[in-house]
Amino acid sequence: MTRPDPAFFTSSIMPVMRGLVLKGGGRKIVPLRVRIGYFHHAKLGHTLIDTGYSKHVFSRTKHDWFLKLYGLLLRPKIINDKPLQNGLLRLGLQPSDIDTVIITHFHADHIGGLRDLPQAKILCSKAAWQSLQANTRVSNALEGVYPTLLSSDFETRLSFIENEGAESITEDGYDLAGDGSLIAIALPGHLEGQIGLLFPKADPPFLYAADVQWTHEALSQNKLPGFPANRIYHNYDEAMGSVAKVRGYMKRGVDVLLCHDWHMHDRDIDQDIQASGVE
Repeated sequence: MTRPDPAFFTSSIMPVMRGLVLKGGGRKIVPLRVRIGYFHHAKLGHTLIDTGYSKHVFSRTKHDWFLKLYGLLLRPKIINDKPLQNGLLRLGLQPSDIDTVIITHFHADHIGGLRDLPQAKILCSKAAWQSLQANTRVSNALEGVYPTLLSSDFETRLSFIENEGAESITEDGYDLAGDGSLIAIALPGHLEGQIGLLFPKADPPFLYAADVQWTHEALSQNKLPGFPANRIYHNYDEAMGSVAKVRGYMKRGVDVLLCHDWHMHDRDIDQDIQASGVE
C-alpha cells in the first residue's frame, strides 16, 4: 500500500517581530519560514504542497502595482535565485518532474512559484477558487491574493479537491488518493477555502496545517497572534474553529507542521539553512 512520506524545504525567510505572530512575544526578530512540501503517490505522482515565494513575486510587479506594494511591505528574503528548483534538487528532482501541485490557499507566498511548473495539474478547494474569482482586484489585493501570479492556462489545469475526493469522503475530509493515506481537510478562516493535508498512515500521523497559525508555540499554547496580525483574518470565528480543530488532532497524537514556524522540523530536509546563518 502506498504511504506518502512528505518532506519540506524552505523557499524564503520573513524576519518579523516575535510579538507580531505571538501575543506578548516581545520585540525579538524571528525568521518565519515559507515552506514547500513534497511527496510521491502512485495516483498523484510527484506532488508539491504549495510553491512558496519565487522571483515571480517580484518580476510580476510591473503588471500589478498592488503586488509591488506587497513586496515592499513584507520584504521576504528568498533563500536563493531558484528556491523551488534547488529544493527539488535535494530530492533528486527537477521542476519538470512535478505532476501535481496542491494549493492550500492562494496567498502570494503559497503560489509564487507556480509559473515554474507549467506542466503540473493543480488541485485546490472550490471555495478558494470561487472566492478569488468573485473578488475584485482591490479586494483580492487586500486579502494578499494576486491573480497575476497565475499563468494564462491555469484554469485548464485546475481541479477541485471536492471532485478528486468525491468517491471517498472520510470523517476528516476528502480522500485524495483513494486509499486513506492523504486527506484534504477544511481549515478556513485565515483565507477563504484554506485546506490542510492529513497523512493518517505516516509514522506518526502527520498534519500539514498551512497557515492556521504562524507558530507552533502559538498553536500549542492556544495564543493569538499580536496586533495587527490578529486583525487580518478573513473570518475570525472560522479561524478560531480551525485552530481548535488542529489542536484536537494534536491531542490525538498527530504531528503538526505549520508553513511559517521558524523552528526546524524533522521533516525539513534543509537543516543546513539554520547552520548557514539565516537564523
